[in-house]
Amino acid sequence: MDLLKLVQLDVQANRYPHQLSGGQRQRVALARALAIEPKVLLLDEPFGALDARVRQELRQWLRRLHDKIHLTSVFVTHDQDEAMELANRILVMNEGRVEQIGTPDEVFHNPKTEFVMNFLGQVNQFHGRVEGGKIHFATLALDDPHPSLAPPQQVRVFVRPHDIEIETQKNGHPAFPAVIKRVHSAGPNVRMELMAGSGELLQAEIPQDRYRALAIGVDSQVFVSPRTVKVFGSGQGVFGHGEGI
Repeated sequence: MDLLKLVQLDVQANRYPHQLSGGQRQRVALARALAIEPKVLLLDEPFGALDARVRQELRQWLRRLHDKIHLTSVFVTHDQDEAMELANRILVMNEGRVEQIGTPDEVFHNPKTEFVMNFLGQVNQFHGRVEGGKIHFATLALDDPHPSLAPPQQVRVFVRPHDIEIETQKNGHPAFPAVIKRVHSAGPNVRMELMAGSGELLQAEIPQDRYRALAIGVDSQVFVSPRTVKVFGSGQGVFGHGEGI
């Protein structure tokens, strides 16, 4: 009964399994695992078969439970949002190899490899090159904050959708022209699909109030300015061990 109270199911103690929801059954399974008083708890995609809303509720509940019982837990998941919300530390694996270990902030904002950059959240990718102290991509030439004497080389430039600024005219910042192709305005942010003048497709995400202030829509001509970029080259990356900028 103590464990049922812990997982907030004591009032359903007399119910049969078929009388419980999917989320309640998962909480019962967790109570059973805790009954042997383990030193480490392993959860292997425990919410995989549940719908999105139930998953969200259980994530919040499990985070509160973990803070209460202070039990070391290893949570295996392919859901990036799940990992970001639950973990104190994240280990990103690719084909059995560890790509990066760190806090959610570290692995998201400072990815060490292209795989981590691509895996954690949506990202735009551009083909570019580093030459003469500049990073060239999508008609832009940004200053290289870590210039080297290495010869010119091909690179891949990554920009998160929320790190893209949209303007209706040039404002002095490095920017390239683009045309809005699709708009998804449901939700707190507006997501847009754009086609750059170079022919590359990209995603951008801006707040609703900013979208309304710009008075833009499908087929609008705009200027795109990246706030933050991450650059990776062949093998170990341009700036050492795949580190972005």
